[in-house]
Amino acid sequence: MSDTLEITPQEIQLNATASNWEDAIKVASKPLVDSNRITDAYVNNMIESVKKLGPYIVIAPGLALGHARPSEAVKETSFAITTFQNGIKFGNKDNDPVDLIVILASTSDTAHLSLLQKIVTFLNDSKNLDELRGATTHADAVLIANKINGGNQHESS
Repeated sequence: MSDTLEITPQEIQLNATASNWEDAIKVASKPLVDSNRITDAYVNNMIESVKKLGPYIVIAPGLALGHARPSEAVKETSFAITTFQNGIKFGNKDNDPVDLIVILASTSDTAHLSLLQKIVTFLNDSKNLDELRGATTHADAVLIANKINGGNQHESS
């Protein structure tokens, strides 16, 4: 399809809470479930993958990339980003606790690549990570979404 896949402020949740890693995946997935981009079956697939394969989704200190194989449970390729007030233990001794979860849902093996590249570019900048972790308002979410979608439109503060 086109290269216009973007993340919206509605898909960015700030300062959420969760009691454990399973709950955290459910909370982080909520915007995509609520907008009918994924079904609860996809959320369950992500949880089952971690149960089966271990905490492989914790890819960096404090950061988890929740995902599962493309399936009918994904109605539309999409992403959601959630920051958590409390650090969540996934069982990854090197990178726990997690306070940032990116949910990736793709309809195919390639549909998500353009937006994933934008998100990775954003997250690779420690200034952006600090900004995301310190964000608290909807206005912050709008700025973060714009920064991800626009690439390196970083305003100095």
